[in-house]
Amino acid sequence: MKEYSYKPYQYDVFCEHYFKYDRHNPFGIEPEKILVDCFDLIPSYVDTFIQFGCANGRDFIPFQDNFQCIGFDLAPLGYIEWVCKTKNLTYNQCSIEDYLDHFDHSNEDLSKCLVYTQGTLIHPSEEYQNRFIQHLLDHNCKNIIIHEYPPEYAGPHEKFNPDPKYVNMFERKHFRPLIGDQVIEDQPTGFIYLNK
Repeated sequence: MKEYSYKPYQYDVFCEHYFKYDRHNPFGIEPEKILVDCFDLIPSYVDTFIQFGCANGRDFIPFQDNFQCIGFDLAPLGYIEWVCKTKNLTYNQCSIEDYLDHFDHSNEDLSKCLVYTQGTLIHPSEEYQNRFIQHLLDHNCKNIIIHEYPPEYAGPHEKFNPDPKYVNMFERKHFRPLIGDQVIEDQPTGFIYLNK
């Protein structure tokens, strides 16, 4: 595994459990259902899986053997208890804002990549959400899956709320089961843009 750190970050202590291995918590060791359900829809030319908000690597599991895997998150190097294989993994301790503002993107070609966000794109401002999506499009990314709280979400978390022109380019689907009297808008939504 390769690891790089842009800088140390402070993150909410609530997020601590996302970076650890807990065999008693299947949610923390199994990939999100959205990736399992969409896996067969990924075009055969895709050879790289990039995740923003990679946590302990559970979402790399479907990709770990046949794809290059690149993760971005805020945990320090050597801190994450990985639940995936790390042979094909490059981890970057870097925020979305720093990825956009400070990485050299001059030769970046995302045409053979699937870019996925999991509970991470809700944290940057609407401006950065817009910039992030436009950045992917400008660098030829044709496969994007965003799994975040939707614009109509009214709960305590932040939400994915970019310009409607970006929201409307995605197909929406829900993958998590509802709990009790929960409404669908209170669950993360899959925003899917594949093989475009």
